[in-house]
Amino acid sequence: MNHTGRNPLEQWIMTKTGGKDIREYQLEKMLETLRYVVEKSDFYRARYQSLDIDAIRSFRDFEAIPFVTAEDLTDSGARMLCAPESEIERIVTLQSSGTTGAPKRVYFTKEDLEHTVDFFHHGMRCLVGEDDNCAVFLPYQTPGSAGDLLRRGIERIGCGVYPYGLIEDGADAAGFIQQKKITSLAGNPVQVLKLAETARARGMEIRLNSVLLSTDYVPDAIAGRLTALWGCAVYEHYGMTEMGFGGGVYCEYLNGYHTREADLYFEVVSERGEVLPDGAYGEIVFTTLTRNGMPLVRYRTGDRGRFKKERCACGAPRLMEKIRGRVHGGLTAADGRALHIRDFDEIIFAEDRVTDYRAAYGGGTVEISVQIVSGASDAEDPRKNIREKIRAMTGYDTEVTIHAETGAPRFSSETTGRDETGTGNRLRKRRIEAR
Repeated sequence: MNHTGRNPLEQWIMTKTGGKDIREYQLEKMLETLRYVVEKSDFYRARYQSLDIDAIRSFRDFEAIPFVTAEDLTDSGARMLCAPESEIERIVTLQSSGTTGAPKRVYFTKEDLEHTVDFFHHGMRCLVGEDDNCAVFLPYQTPGSAGDLLRRGIERIGCGVYPYGLIEDGADAAGFIQQKKITSLAGNPVQVLKLAETARARGMEIRLNSVLLSTDYVPDAIAGRLTALWGCAVYEHYGMTEMGFGGGVYCEYLNGYHTREADLYFEVVSERGEVLPDGAYGEIVFTTLTRNGMPLVRYRTGDRGRFKKERCACGAPRLMEKIRGRVHGGLTAADGRALHIRDFDEIIFAEDRVTDYRAAYGGGTVEISVQIVSGASDAEDPRKNIREKIRAMTGYDTEVTIHAETGAPRFSSETTGRDETGTGNRLRKRRIEAR
């Protein structure tokens, strides 16, 4: 399977693999990685003590290798290290939800971080050019943080890049866009939505060419509202700290992730761990192919997704559909269906002026607290629509309250053990709480 896509990321992958068939390249890199981790890491040496690496000659053989999990990172992260601590450039600590135990720590060498900068450089070329001014609404102050790596990657394009950080004040961020003549931006979906609605409520005119949403699941409803408000194309990025921050990004056709195949090998597996064919939904699993500090082999992400059967319109042979949230967690509807936060997102964020929410369930009642941007007094009251749609979806009584807030979103999303930016508890995943 050769890469023939016309977008910059696919061209970069072709160059990085030396024009080899991508499957041949990945299998070679996977075997190199296995030999490397067994030689360098106490954890992998013990895990693979009975593994005959020389006998692995196909992807099917590779699929018999045990998975690595988030629990392994928590319990044995330091033993996974393959590089001396003197070569570690960045350590990201991830505190899982609902536990007071040891956090996960992910280690990166300077070379590991450079691979990510290179990916961000070519990935961002899918949506910005030399004439753009791009704002980065992610934490960037710490060297090696996601925002810093993204800034460095964008700088290599030759366009203007303006790091801002997390959005604490929507009006201030909107003023920053106007002052710097921003044409493109990257940020967290809920925070960017709050920015857009604050600007509208205050009559601040903003028109952008493109927006990249990252660090959290991106509801279709948010992407649609940003397109309507700003007249822009909305791109999505999929990544997590364990991947080295970057995993995949949309091209101009906005139809799925072009994955970072020269650095990562992706699989989709069933709950029992069986590898699924393209078109089938399952849990995303990845293996690092070029990582030195802390390689991960068949790491279970907990994210639900699939690879599409059809090629991308740009010509790329394989495309991952947008992530559909987490595999576990959520709420069971009255009729037994499993519901997830994404189901609530699409209903609640479809309502005009809504910028965030929190949902709680217990005693046969769903309680939803909705945030509306301050100054949106002319907005239609969304409570009736939300109440009726959530009740129809869940089968439970639903109560909805509204809060008008200023500043950062009040209901900064709850963590599910994954922090794609390394920002600790400041950017979190939404969840349905039990009462």
